[in-house]
This record gives sequence, structure tokens and C-alpha cells, in this order.
Amino acid sequence: METLYQRGARNFKFIDRTFNLDIRTSLQIMQFFLDRMTDDLYLHFEVVPDHLPRKLKEMLALFPENTLQFEIGIQTFDQQVQTNISRKQNNPKSKENLIWLKEHTTAHIHADLIFGLPGETFETFKDSFDQLYACKPHEIQMGILKRLKGSPIIRHTEEFDLRFNPLPPFNILSTDRVDFATMQLVNRFARYWDMIGNSGRFKHTLDLLLADKPFDNFMAISNWIFDETGQTHKINLKRLYELISQSVVALFPEQHAVVLPQLEKDYQASGLKSIFNTLNLYQAQIKDTNKPSKLLQRQKQHMS
Repeated sequence: METLYQRGARNFKFIDRTFNLDIRTSLQIMQFFLDRMTDDLYLHFEVVPDHLPRKLKEMLALFPENTLQFEIGIQTFDQQVQTNISRKQNNPKSKENLIWLKEHTTAHIHADLIFGLPGETFETFKDSFDQLYACKPHEIQMGILKRLKGSPIIRHTEEFDLRFNPLPPFNILSTDRVDFATMQLVNRFARYWDMIGNSGRFKHTLDLLLADKPFDNFMAISNWIFDETGQTHKINLKRLYELISQSVVALFPEQHAVVLPQLEKDYQASGLKSIFNTLNLYQAQIKDTNKPSKLLQRQKQHMS
């Protein structure tokens, strides 16, 4: 580390998922960087969520803002699924540590969930999401299970009827608990969550949107946006603000007057140059059902 530091390295990423299990080594590493702190130093650690000893907490609290990022693998809070994948995790302690890190350090907290694990259902995943959201990490990374070569997940294939894409990225397509359509639904949720929940652009709006039913409310917004646009990519930022406002009008009309001022704050912070009040905030675009489809138009052009 000293050699890298002297050669100018200032961005260090530690990929050992058990970084914080050996407290003596953890403290030595953290002290090394505290002694060499500069404005451009940035450290990324993968952290076991239920192991955060007092001495490590005390040291983490000393790091300045924009220095630390923690990637914290939760995967699931469902105990039966944890047993299925041989994962030992103290769930109450994990949540307690997540909350402590958010409240007492300046670290950026990136926690992950994985959909499609053996024994996971739509309902148990929803419950895990709601529990994790309550811990307020900066980002919730929603991954879809993948079958990597040599991965121990393969041993569950027959018992849980795990069906994977035979082509890269080898993602899960269905299980005995989750059909293909539901898997696609959660895939879309994850994509929109990246755009909205993880982007950091909706800090004032997000809690109001999700209220006391984070997963259910965001799923409703996700489905509404997809029904309206048919897109999970290439939605420009201005249009995204419009869609969020319109979705609240359609889904939670009684909340729109409360959400709108917060959405305006987020819009002003986004750097977009157009005036917020000139956006189409209320009325979704009306689809002209009488207009012939592009395919039909092309057919007519060829036939004429």
C-alpha cells in the first residue's frame, strides 16, 4: 500500500468481503490511510454487515466526508433463504450497524439485495427491500441472481427449479417460486430504482413517494412509467421528472400537492435549465388510438 501511495495512487478498492472480520488488520489498514489523508483519497471496502466492533466504529468516525464507500452485502433478510444458501447473518445486528454507519460516519453506504435466490418469493423479497430501505443506505443495489461457472448456487438447480439464461450474463429466468413474468417485473423495478432511488437526484421526493410502503409504492410507480413509456432506458432527466409527477397524480392524487414542492427542489438541484413550472406535471400524454401504427404505415408505403 505504501508503494502504491508513493507512486500516486489515491483510489483504493479492497475486494476482500471479509475485510472487517480480522479487527487487528482492519484497524492497521484504516490507520495507514488516516495518517496519509488527502483531499483526493478515496477508499472502497466490502464489509460483512453484522460485524462492526467498537474500536472499528471509533476509527471510522474519524474519516472526513467523501473518503469512504462501504459495499455491504445483505442479499436477503429471509432466514430460510439464508439457510438455503448457507449464509450466516445476524439480521438485527446487520440493520443496527447499517443505521449506525449512516448516522455516525460520512461513509457512502451501498447495500445490495439479490432477487431469485433459492426459496425466495416475491413477498419475501419485498419484505427484505422494506427492511433494508428503513435502514436508509445511500444506495440499494438490486441484483438479479446469476449462475457463474463453479458457483455453489448450481447445487440448488433441481431442488428449486432454477432456470438460467444459457447466454451471458447467465441471469436467472425463473424458479419454482418466481415465474418468468414476475422476474421481468422485478427487473424493471430494479432499472427504474437505479434511475430514481439510487441516482441521488430525488433526495427530497423519494421518502414522500414511498411513504410507509416502499416496495409496493415504487412497484406501482415502476409499472405506471413502463405502461406509459414502454421504456426502461433512454428516458431523459427532464422527462423523468415529468413522469414522476404524473405518476403521483395517477396513483396517489391526494399526495401530489405535498410531493410537488419537494420535486421542484430536486429539479432545481439537478442543473436542468428549463423552468419547473413549464414541465408537463399533471397530464400524461394521451395516446392517439386512431393513428395507424408505424408498422402499418410502413406496410402501406410498400404497397402503394
